[in-house]
Amino acid sequence: MTVHRFPPLSGPYQVATAPPLEVGGVRKVLTGLARIEAGVRSPPSGFRRGCASEVDYVVSGRLRVDTASGSYEIAAGDIVVENPDQPHATTALEDSEIFFVLMDPLVAFDG
Repeated sequence: MTVHRFPPLSGPYQVATAPPLEVGGVRKVLTGLARIEAGVRSPPSGFRRGCASEVDYVVSGRLRVDTASGSYEIAAGDIVVENPDQPHATTALEDSEIFFVLMDPLVAFDG
């Protein structure tokens, strides 16, 4: 897992990018917005892996992402690139919104 933090944007137009992500053979991409209330953990116990690769943009709030190798605190403005071989769990430390891009999702989300 990689967390990319960017300085606040300044000036009339600015672009900030994360390093390139190599993804081969993607058949399906699912995008959406997750809203998570403070104190909620997903999944409720253990870890999950929901797709081949995942990119998340934290729109608002603050969260903790736990993996077998450690924990990461993320907040509004951060971009998270999740490796397919790293199961994780997410806990909202505040009410939060995350824009996500799932590449070859393993599960369907019906909203």
